[in-house]
Amino acid sequence: MNTKYETIIYLEFLDHSSTTNAWQSYEEYAEDCKIEPCKVIGFLEKEDKLAFYLSTMKSSSELGSGHIILKSTITYLKKWSIKPQFKGIEHIISKILIEYPSDK
Repeated sequence: MNTKYETIIYLEFLDHSSTTNAWQSYEEYAEDCKIEPCKVIGFLEKEDKLAFYLSTMKSSSELGSGHIILKSTITYLKKWSIKPQFKGIEHIISKILIEYPSDK
């Protein structure tokens, strides 16, 4: 993994929720759909005029749990610039205490 700086981003934003993806009457829709305040923290992968693109997991060659958050929905944001300190898995495993359950 290279030593470039990464940007960590914390966002609070408004999202929508519904309990179904099925067709609903107008009355069911009015009762079911809600605007929900949400939070996310992750790695800022890219940004454009419309949205922030972030991931919440990274390895040396891939990323996972991607999210696109529209800028028009954001109520709060904070960014940090950090230098990654990723170390090989062998180093990490050698420093972790792993306890196994007993055979009782």
